[in-house]
Amino acid sequence: MEFRVLGAVEAYAAGTSIDLGSRQQRLVLGLLLLEPGRPVPVDRLVELVWGSDPPASARGTLQALVSRLRACLRRARDATGADPPDSHEILRTGGGYLLRVDPGDVDVHRFTDLVTRARQADDAPAVELFDLALQLWRGDPLADVAPTDVRDRLCAGLREVMWTAVEDRLAARIRLGRSREALDELTKLVAEHPFRQRLAGQLMLVLHREGRTDEALRTYRDLRARLVAEFGLDPTPELRQLEAAILRADPTLEVAPGRPTGSRPRGSRADPPVRPAELPPAHGVFVGRHAELATLDGQLDAARCGDGAGVVVIDGMGGIGKTALALHWGHQRRRDFPDGQVYLDLRGFSPGDTPMRPAEALPRLLLSLGVPAADIPPTVDAQSGRMRSLTDGRRLLLVLDNAYDASQVRPLLPGNLAGLVVVTSRRRLTGLVVREQAVPLSLAPLRPAESVDLVAGCLHRSRPDEREALADYCGHVPLAIRIVAARALELPDRPLGDLLRELRRGRRLDAFAGPDGPDVNLRTVFSWSYRCLSPPAAELFWRLALHPGESVGVHAAAALAGLDLPRVRELAAELHRASLLQLPAPDRYQFHDLVGAYARELAEAPENAAHRRLAFDRLLDWYLRTVDAAGRVLQPHRPHFAPPAPALVEPVRVDTYQTALSWCESERTNLLPVIRAAASGGASGHAWRIALGASAYWYIAKRREDWRAATRIGVAATRAAGDRRAEGALLASLATALCESRRYAEAIELYQESLRLHEASGDRDWRATSLNSLAVAHAEAGRPDEALATFALARAEHRLRGNRRGEGVALQNMAQCHVLLGQPGEAIARHEEALTAMRDAGDRYAEAICIANLGEAHAELGDHDRAILRFREAVRLHRSTGNEHGRARTLLALGRSLGELGDADRARSCWRRALAVFDELGDPEADEIRALLGEPAGA
Repeated sequence: MEFRVLGAVEAYAAGTSIDLGSRQQRLVLGLLLLEPGRPVPVDRLVELVWGSDPPASARGTLQALVSRLRACLRRARDATGADPPDSHEILRTGGGYLLRVDPGDVDVHRFTDLVTRARQADDAPAVELFDLALQLWRGDPLADVAPTDVRDRLCAGLREVMWTAVEDRLAARIRLGRSREALDELTKLVAEHPFRQRLAGQLMLVLHREGRTDEALRTYRDLRARLVAEFGLDPTPELRQLEAAILRADPTLEVAPGRPTGSRPRGSRADPPVRPAELPPAHGVFVGRHAELATLDGQLDAARCGDGAGVVVIDGMGGIGKTALALHWGHQRRRDFPDGQVYLDLRGFSPGDTPMRPAEALPRLLLSLGVPAADIPPTVDAQSGRMRSLTDGRRLLLVLDNAYDASQVRPLLPGNLAGLVVVTSRRRLTGLVVREQAVPLSLAPLRPAESVDLVAGCLHRSRPDEREALADYCGHVPLAIRIVAARALELPDRPLGDLLRELRRGRRLDAFAGPDGPDVNLRTVFSWSYRCLSPPAAELFWRLALHPGESVGVHAAAALAGLDLPRVRELAAELHRASLLQLPAPDRYQFHDLVGAYARELAEAPENAAHRRLAFDRLLDWYLRTVDAAGRVLQPHRPHFAPPAPALVEPVRVDTYQTALSWCESERTNLLPVIRAAASGGASGHAWRIALGASAYWYIAKRREDWRAATRIGVAATRAAGDRRAEGALLASLATALCESRRYAEAIELYQESLRLHEASGDRDWRATSLNSLAVAHAEAGRPDEALATFALARAEHRLRGNRRGEGVALQNMAQCHVLLGQPGEAIARHEEALTAMRDAGDRYAEAICIANLGEAHAELGDHDRAILRFREAVRLHRSTGNEHGRARTLLALGRSLGELGDADRARSCWRRALAVFDELGDPEADEIRALLGEPAGA
């Protein structure tokens, strides 16, 4: 497939246009295409599609949009058969969506790649590459789907790269002696974009070479008048120097006969006393980072035009490739720095060295710029002033590598530089961003495809098998990949798979210990960042590693650390600034895999054993008490076990249905790992209690796989403890999870076993609940007579105990049995009784189910008008209680009744909304809806 975002958002399969649906649907695709292979957070997508005040339904609508896009892409892929089955897929990862697509299939990434290649080529092939790149632009990116403010936010840098490519292409044509060809284009471009100073300078040069010097000088005067009138600014130093050169008829402005084609003429200004060329050699293999390279290009162009601060700060974790990016870009753009390239390692994070002070750094920089040692001023302030004077107006690249903090860098910055300063640091140098308006550029791990390319390059294209597994093992961190690839090269006859299996048997970071010193040992590289932390932040760092889930919320972090929330946020911010902690969402923390492995090594140190046990116990206690509180809100009428005393921590306050559901959603991916960790860590009581408490959420959200896995762990824990009452409750929960998965025979067997345990332990509350659930399983298995009899037993048990809500559940289920037995009148009577009972009990979740069931009973009698009224009432109530599965099933039934009344369009709309939910939940009912819509199963 081919995707286009440079203009209208379009997609083609085998040359045929793909129908991508609505404007919002195409906008979501466009946003994912701008970041292929990287997760785009749901919050960011919602904000970009609906703005700063999205509707309450935005997340649900986004799910539906993604589901439809998946269907579009699957149909196109299946129709052509040209792409692998797993290509062009939209995946849900963590808190966002990821589009699996080769960047080469997307016009914007082909554009940046062609521009990069053009800038590395000689002038003649460069012109051809620039032409190919610019032909991809059909208009403003996302032109037909995104409002202007969103396009400006997302695409301003991309537009600048496009204009720079236009200017670079013209510069190459001019250097090739093709000034006359460029003249008409330049005249038109300067008229349309009167403030682009580089275009004006190119037009001046071409006019002068064509003997039209008066027009060249008039072009300069007109530009200067516009700049002064509009902004109060003079033209750039380069343009002023060009005007002076034209006025004195500088012969270097002419194309010199015999000069090699494509070489660049020297500037008119006198050469500086020294032209430094200090950049260390770039790494032999460099992949990806197209967006970051484009940002650096754009900032250089902005600095030349006087529109930017001229400072870019590249930050990221150790080994992520900050220096490699700076050096690669510096070598790639070396022709744009005729005054030289200066490099200085500031030793911010280095073995055995303290960070370089400005008093040491400034003399080194001045020596690089040609100042004799005897002429270097004695004080830092004077040295800094001399630095600014020497660099004023010069087209110079200054790379300040491995910076410690903003105060170390600030005295080294030039004043009015016409080039660029690139700073690299493991810390986020927010001070430079705030005071000096530096542009931050944070590096994430490489995309998976880029990692595989780096593995291939480091292995000299040998051994194609297992490259992807090696890249994944290395966490897509460039330094880690290089270290392991070097190991593989030492063993040329050994398959990569064998090497990976050996590495996995040891500690994770042992694989990344290179033989050539500490700077190629990932554990040591991380330690340099760790030792710069404050003691409280360092302790929080290893305590966070005790959490077994993929991310840690701020409340869980507070439980681990024994600190209040403001202090945790303060220390987490320090870890984030040090690039040791990621912030995937507000008040949530996450380690990169390899940083997490380092933190776990610190946590496992013998000196931390006592603190480690207490922190882990506090974490489990926090989960137990919060999930128990949430379960009591989500299913208030279900039997519950009291948490053990004493409490070690204060749980999160979840006193409303929505706050309880939101907390469970935020911890969804953590609940099962926490239960596993509790069971394996000797806290079996916490394991089964958390599993039982979380089942209320899993029942509502239909997270069946987690529910089954966690409950099996809980059952094993109760059996190990000999707690028959708890075992009965867990078996009933597991049976319900199996019943929800349509595994009725297994569920019935477990319910019967749980009833025996309830009887043996004297647990009448759980007995009533399990009787009702057993009856449901009989009904779902096609045994309505057995179900009706068992529901009657459950109703009698609930009535005996005064449980109005339990009685309502039994009545509701009895009504369903009457439906199955072909007794719709009896069914409606039982549904009405059940609805009254649920309203008496105040259970809005069950009330919505009763109303939907009443609708189905009316539909069964052919009274579709009354059924539709009930269905619509149930859909609204399902949404307010967070029952997405119930809402989808009711939409399915509503669509059927609308169809019976001849309203096919509204029926199909209901089914599509239901399909989006079932797809998101992985529910098999999705194929039933596809059949109604005339779509293939699994489309």
